[in-house]
Amino acid sequence: MFPADFAYARAGSLEHALGLLAAAQAAGEEAKLLAGGQSLLPMMKLRLAAPETLIDIGGLAELTGVTAGPAGLTIGAVTTYRALQHDPRIGALPAMTDALAVLADQQVRARGTVGGCVAHGDPAADLPAVLLALDARLTLTSAAGTRTTPLDSFLQGIFATDLAEDEIVTAITLPAAAAEGSAYEKFEQPASHLPLAGVCAAVTMAGEVITSARVAVTGVAARPFRALGTERTLLSAPAAPDSIAAAAAEVARDVRPLSDQHASGPFRLHLAEVLTRRALERAVQRARGAMR
Repeated sequence: MFPADFAYARAGSLEHALGLLAAAQAAGEEAKLLAGGQSLLPMMKLRLAAPETLIDIGGLAELTGVTAGPAGLTIGAVTTYRALQHDPRIGALPAMTDALAVLADQQVRARGTVGGCVAHGDPAADLPAVLLALDARLTLTSAAGTRTTPLDSFLQGIFATDLAEDEIVTAITLPAAAAEGSAYEKFEQPASHLPLAGVCAAVTMAGEVITSARVAVTGVAARPFRALGTERTLLSAPAAPDSIAAAAAEVARDVRPLSDQHASGPFRLHLAEVLTRRALERAVQRARGAMR
């Protein structure tokens, strides 16, 4: 199937892209940003999206790369999954490495971008769970200025985010105080490689006691979410199988699951519990290794 007709403009700079967005708004046209296009273009072919203008920001070098600073790691929004896989600073984040290794396929990793992933708001995407567990913050830029927001506040529902029509996601920042151990586990739909459920766990430990934990789930509900009940159960708990199993049992509490032709709601909830236990076990094991 072919998409509806659209105009195309290639931005030469961030300022140019913001100007093109403003011009489209002034003309009363719907404009969409195109980076890797791995999510947007299939939706356009299915007529689930029909923007009148595509603004291509995929070539903006100012929005690519990974930099380290006092605030932590900052990832340019147009950085591809493949570039992240090959960056040694990202390699120091085990859960991110886990997710990138099982994310979609080689073609998508070569073209898809981290900023496009979070801006798209897909309830079944791998990286948002990892970014949530690692406490990511987004930088959003408009002609009026720049604001930062936690990813947890940015994600609102199925393909719904806090991104205004005149804003561009320009960077994702991961704080410097990263967890000692982290891991990502998923159960994928074979054709799309999207997770029917995916869980990221990040923990810090003192001896054999878990001193902090962040657990995030994707593919199960209308948006990736933090499993706050699981996190509370883990706080100050021993890093033992019984404690981990009890915490994993809390991951599905009060969650309204998605249900479709690929998996029922109860099955997704079951997957979330199993994957939470596995992710926590691997995160704890990695935290132990970091303390040696």
